[in-house]
Amino acid sequence: MKRKKLFLILQSVVCVLGALALIVAVLLVYRAGSEAHALDPLTPVFSQHIVGESLKLAAPLLFIGLCMTAVGLLLGVQDEKGLGPVKGGKVENRAPGGKTLRTVLLIAAAVLLIAGILNGSARDVFVKAAKICTECVGLG
Repeated sequence: MKRKKLFLILQSVVCVLGALALIVAVLLVYRAGSEAHALDPLTPVFSQHIVGESLKLAAPLLFIGLCMTAVGLLLGVQDEKGLGPVKGGKVENRAPGGKTLRTVLLIAAAVLLIAGILNGSARDVFVKAAKICTECVGLG
C-alpha cells in the first residue's frame, strides 16, 4: 500500500519536473534565438539547432515519466481515493479487456513517439509551437 502511494508521488514529481524542464527549454530557445537574431537580423529567431539543444534538458525527464506511466499501468498502480462511489450511485466496473486495450494503446503511442523523435518531427513541432506561442504573446 505504501509502495503504491510512494510510486504515485514519485511519478507526480517527475511529471512536474518534466513540465518545468519544458518551460525552461522554451525560455532558453527564445533567449538563444534572440541573441542570434541580434547578431544577424536575417537569422531566424527559432532554428532547429537551437530547439534541439534546448530540448536535451527536458527529454530525459519526459522519457522517465513515460516509463513510470507504463510501469504503473502494467502493475495496476492507481489511487484508491480516485475511484469511489459516485453521488447517488455506484462506480461501474470497467469493460472486460480494458486494461489490455490501454496497454496496447500505450505501447503503440510510445512506438509512434519514438519514431517521431527519431525522424525529427518532435523538433519541428516544438519549433512551430514556440513560434505560435511567442507570436500570440507578442514577442516574435
